[in-house]
Amino acid sequence: MKVQLPKTIFVAIAVSAFVLSACSSGSSDSASPVATTPAAESAEAEVVEAQWEYQIGDAGPGGGIVFFDAGSVQPWGRYLEAGPQLDGAEWCGEDWELDIPGTMTAIGSGAANTTLMVDACKAGAATSVREFDGGGMTDWFLPSKDELNELYEQRDIVGGFGIGNAGSSFDAYWSSTQSDAGTTGFADVAWTQYFDGGEQQGNDCKCNLYGVLPVRAF
Repeated sequence: MKVQLPKTIFVAIAVSAFVLSACSSGSSDSASPVATTPAAESAEAEVVEAQWEYQIGDAGPGGGIVFFDAGSVQPWGRYLEAGPQLDGAEWCGEDWELDIPGTMTAIGSGAANTTLMVDACKAGAATSVREFDGGGMTDWFLPSKDELNELYEQRDIVGGFGIGNAGSSFDAYWSSTQSDAGTTGFADVAWTQYFDGGEQQGNDCKCNLYGVLPVRAF
């Protein structure tokens, strides 16, 4: 006796056969993995970073120490981490009278300030931090005036201040914020922070050899 299968089963079998045939007869390209672009890899890395909750004092993605938490994601990120102290440098190399307009003081402005400095200066503090690649990261920057102050507030947790890679001792550290308190009629001064007392000064000559601290936002 013949058993007649429902029509829907025949349709399902036909569709399955068609799909299997299409897969097996497709070009070799269709079986190749999808290439990941650098932009996609970067976006994926940012997502991975954003998945974690950090506390002040934790190790950051770049191997630095987290010293600031904005509490929520901002246009620039949420956290700031500090890398190891670099060798001392002048603010803008030997171009200490060079005017770099547009630098800002606020938290979140250090990266933009540093870009302005790097584009204008041939050497100096900003160039040093941009060449730093701690943790495999290349987006380190010189902190703005307010970012540097936050770093000072957490100095005991972050540690490592005072002695540079070459054994040089520093009390004062550069920010990426140019000051308008020029003493000679030129834009020859920038904001600094003294870690032996916390004072911020806007009249320190860019010609001084001060400490350089790389910072990174994420």
